[in-house]
Amino acid sequence: MNRSTFFQQLYEKAPLYILGLILFLSFFIYIYFFIEHPGSNFVQPTDEEIQQQLDDGVISERIAALKEHTWKYGSRDAYLYTEMANQFIEDGIYGYNTNGESNAFVTPGYPMILVVLFLIANTLGVEQMIIVTVFNMVLSLATILLIYNIALKTFKNQWMGVAASAFYAVYFTPYHYFRTALTEIPGIFFFCLAIYLFLIALEKNKKIFHILFAVVFCYGVMLRPVIAPLVLIAFVILFLKYRHQIKTSIVISALWAVGAAVVIAPWVIRNFIVFQEFILLSTHSGNSWFAGSNPFDMYSFSDYWKEQEELGMDSKEYALMKIKEGFETNFGLWLAWFTVGKTYELFKLPDAIYFYTAYGYVNFVKMIHHLIVNLAFITVIISFISRKKEAIAIASILILYIGLSNLFLTIPRYGFFIIPVMCILNGYAIVTLITNIRNLLQRSKLKNANKAAS
Repeated sequence: MNRSTFFQQLYEKAPLYILGLILFLSFFIYIYFFIEHPGSNFVQPTDEEIQQQLDDGVISERIAALKEHTWKYGSRDAYLYTEMANQFIEDGIYGYNTNGESNAFVTPGYPMILVVLFLIANTLGVEQMIIVTVFNMVLSLATILLIYNIALKTFKNQWMGVAASAFYAVYFTPYHYFRTALTEIPGIFFFCLAIYLFLIALEKNKKIFHILFAVVFCYGVMLRPVIAPLVLIAFVILFLKYRHQIKTSIVISALWAVGAAVVIAPWVIRNFIVFQEFILLSTHSGNSWFAGSNPFDMYSFSDYWKEQEELGMDSKEYALMKIKEGFETNFGLWLAWFTVGKTYELFKLPDAIYFYTAYGYVNFVKMIHHLIVNLAFITVIISFISRKKEAIAIASILILYIGLSNLFLTIPRYGFFIIPVMCILNGYAIVTLITNIRNLLQRSKLKNANKAAS
């Protein structure tokens, strides 16, 4: 083998070698966070500290009781999820934040994952959160691999896959959330897996892949219901691809419906039997509507609660009333809030960084976050200008997710969910930019050489 052949083969395999290095380094970081366990929310407060906060009126008795446990699970919501899973294992009652009563406050995707993990932990005699943390670590590493493969299949370019996976591997927030009993890590994994299966189904057009896509996507919906309308993008792509084959489109849609029914129908049937009403996803969306109906936090939520109680409305009814009222009386303010304002709230900082203010890497983490977010928005604009259909498809996922999120409460935790899509867009942007610069330099060099020869 001559030198040129060796270097050619090395160049062809380089993306896979680099991907392997990215996964190894990411695994090393996960192990560090697993062992060192940094983050102020993971520090167990003393009884004296809790009592002092109670005495100062900073927290209520309810929050004080939760603080005795939340350090172990990462947050109040995480602790309540674990309570819910253990309640289901011990008493067979499915209910979130409830005293022995069933409810449909949250969808069953994540609680059922916890049930399985806790049963494994109990069987092995291992601390429950150790099993959860290891499970999340595996999913996080798998997500890096999925991001690589999504970019590769979308743009047919390994280097774009490498760049996209590298962006996500250096993003801070997964290294925090994999140690919590929250939906973020599994939710992102199943969302990325659904996108990857959709690309395979589109490429191979086999029934099994279409059904698998629908099952995985709908399970992702059972984890994070806000993504449900994103399936519209899949339908648009499907009908554009088979616009001259209507029968094929109908068959594939039917396969998706079958996959969706497998996941969602048992939950809907359970809700109808238990509550005698149709509940497709969950009953807690009203809280998100309510929390997102205060533009730029201009008004007091205590006044909101008081008015809601006086009117005898539930949270969703009251929130929709305030939104309608707001657009009628101050259209500009409320439009700004539901577009720029809420989008800013989604991405204003990397989620969970506020637990690490004592660490020296905070500014670097923020810099990486702003680079990923700003580059992604620039890439969205350029994608539509250049009419690159693959980039437009990925950009549409980001745009629709932001639009859906902006209907409800927007916080950096929800912005984190869509970061993988931003990383894919950025992988495309960086490699395209480097390729164009290289081609420009080569053309310039060739032009100069031709001038010198003449």
